[in-house]
Amino acid sequence: MTAAAGLDLPADLSAARRAREFVRSRICPDHGGDVLERALLAVSELIVNAVEHGRPPVHAHVACRCGVLRLEVSDGSPEAPRHNVADSAAESGRGVALVAAVSSDWGVRASGRGKTVWCELTA
Repeated sequence: MTAAAGLDLPADLSAARRAREFVRSRICPDHGGDVLERALLAVSELIVNAVEHGRPPVHAHVACRCGVLRLEVSDGSPEAPRHNVADSAAESGRGVALVAAVSSDWGVRASGRGKTVWCELTA
């Protein structure tokens, strides 16, 4: 089990790299290997969506508890992400589908200051 931690991020594409470094530094030993790789993909997609389709402020949060790694990304837009079915030639539009594919559960929580998109990954 690792204590929960959060990180404020810039509203630009450098945020994805910083979020991956943050997750890598905070992940507990039980969540190595496959879970770490899936977590890095998921947090990258969540951050890119927040930067490209949301509004500042952008914030990442990670918590490990009882075999479950929970990632959360908040931004200042109340608009929920869309689960698109991207054309095979499309260069974008797969972020939510990727998060859904690599996680055991995911969702969106609205707040008065925007939204939080979360996902959980199990070992």
